[in-house]
Amino acid sequence: MIVWLASYPKSGNTWLRMFLKSYFLKPGEKFSLEGSILDSFKPQGFPDQELLDKFKVDYNKFDEIAKNWEAMQDYINLNKKTNFVKTHNAMCSINSYHFTSQRNTKGAIYIVRDPRDVLISLSHHMDLKHDKSFEHFSSSYNFEYPSSGNRRFKKALMGTWSEHYKSWKNYKSCKTLVVKYEDMLLDGYSTFSKIINYLKEIDAAEFDEKKLKKAIKQTQFEELQKMEKNDGFSEKGRGELFFRKGKTGAWKEELSVDLIKKIETIFKDEMIELGYL
Repeated sequence: MIVWLASYPKSGNTWLRMFLKSYFLKPGEKFSLEGSILDSFKPQGFPDQELLDKFKVDYNKFDEIAKNWEAMQDYINLNKKTNFVKTHNAMCSINSYHFTSQRNTKGAIYIVRDPRDVLISLSHHMDLKHDKSFEHFSSSYNFEYPSSGNRRFKKALMGTWSEHYKSWKNYKSCKTLVVKYEDMLLDGYSTFSKIINYLKEIDAAEFDEKKLKKAIKQTQFEELQKMEKNDGFSEKGRGELFFRKGKTGAWKEELSVDLIKKIETIFKDEMIELGYL
């Protein structure tokens, strides 16, 4: 069964995956940013290139990807294990095709981040001006495109920042844990403890304080950045680094007053709910 690791892009999804990878390391395994066939913890993206090719999906028609969502998840779950799967897709339906169902999904951890900081990070990652990034994440027709390879197609439907957040928060077919990026940064022990306790509840994961503290230390932002500088990282995008700053409130210095006002206006209700306003 799938446990979704979901978020809007540049909200801490990769950090969460690195933490879980470190936490679930077996004795003798080495922690690294890149995946290996030797890793016991194998998160995957959805839908990934291998799945789309296996199901012979027409990349140029997003309806065809949506049509195969559940079939591809059925295939993932053939291993009869817990599968940690990353996605930037909204919890939505296209025509009569639902993104997932109780048949395939055991749980979901959703990471949310202040949209003003999301815009800053997205702009650096995609090498776009702030105005252009704002156009994307304030559009209901905002899609994720593959970050590598030669094929460019609509991989996932994200919609606006607020639509994305609400789609996962309101999903009732499984228990969803909503985690704020800012809490991961400012109160790591409590926040990551909450994540492991959630996995203990839905998946009988073991809570091991020694492993928890080690994983938190091993995946501190500075450590991940150091590893990226030394070894590179395939998810880097167009910016200089994937793990760029790892701070909150950069928008105060980098965003124009006009853009700040626009973001706070269109996402007002959700930002108040989350304590960003």
